[in-house]
Amino acid sequence: MTAAPNWLPDIVSVSGEWEKVLARLYRIFDHDFRQTGCSFEGILVWWDQRKLDSPYEEGFWHLITKFDHSCQERLLDPRRSERLPWCKPTITNCDDPEVTVWDYEEARHKIRTYVWLENWDYVVILEKRELRGGRTIAFLITAFHIGGNSTRRKLRRKYEDRIG
Repeated sequence: MTAAPNWLPDIVSVSGEWEKVLARLYRIFDHDFRQTGCSFEGILVWWDQRKLDSPYEEGFWHLITKFDHSCQERLLDPRRSERLPWCKPTITNCDDPEVTVWDYEEARHKIRTYVWLENWDYVVILEKRELRGGRTIAFLITAFHIGGNSTRRKLRRKYEDRIG
């Protein structure tokens, strides 16, 4: 494996007391998206700001948790969570040769943009949306660590079937 890009921060520890870990992770999210903002190819990045049964936005939860089918809930995903500091830099450095970017038409004709840091098993998924008044934003769907070959193969197939 080649050296990590100089813009890729270290992962963060997710060990310790749950509330402290959650607060540490939210500070990263808050800084990277709320306080300093984030853009993808000149388009402002937004996220799901709804708060459902939590003081934290849904967009934040989708960056640190994954859906567990056995209990039908989203649970902390340590590998995803420790890479939260990678989300914004991966988006903002999408023109780096280490990052593969493509559009893919999902079910129901939704077009999603994949921003894949392939050599480090990390992907960010965005969806361009047009707001009233004609303004376009990049909506942050999720980002996660790729934990297995089946997910890598699925992403590779989506890349091969990309649009545009």
